Amino acid sequence: MKIMQMSKALWRAIEEDIEVLISPYGINLNEYHIMVLVNDIGKSSVSKIANLGFMHISTAFNFSKKLQQKGYVRLLKEKHDKRNTYIILTQDGQNLLLDIVSSYNPDKMKINKGISSLKEVYGIYPEFLDLEAMIRLIYGEDLKKIANHSLQNVREALLEQENLCGKNQ
Repeated sequence: MKIMQMSKALWRAIEEDIEVLISPYGINLNEYHIMVLVNDIGKSSVSKIANLGFMHISTAFNFSKKLQQKGYVRLLKEKHDKRNTYIILTQDGQNLLLDIVSSYNPDKMKINKGISSLKEVYGIYPEFLDLEAMIRLIYGEDLKKIANHSLQNVREALLEQENLCGKNQ
């Protein structure tokens, strides 16, 4: 019962942080999650995105259609595989994600405040190794790889943005 309550509270704080981050961009949490996953793994089937995003396939498909209407993704069928619908991120979608990442302000985030408090006490940021190990045992290595890849993509995007800002000054 305790882990259920703690994980729900943590997820709610993360949701609220993401909503603060994405609200100026006219997309919702599910749309953002789909875009991030497609950005991280490339062209992917809707069913794979649903599985990795922990959402029902109809949820993934419906929000992907909304993203396509906004011009952020394209939905397509392969000639050799008409059963599956695939999602790719458009240039506008990539630009939107870059804008969102660039607007990230850790001082506005609840999770960052909590983690920073732990750093003050222990001198280092938590690594969440126990949590990561538990999730890997439940869902497998692929989820961990995608999460690590996502983090690397964010770091690279932020560095690229800093380099562009430095060149423009």
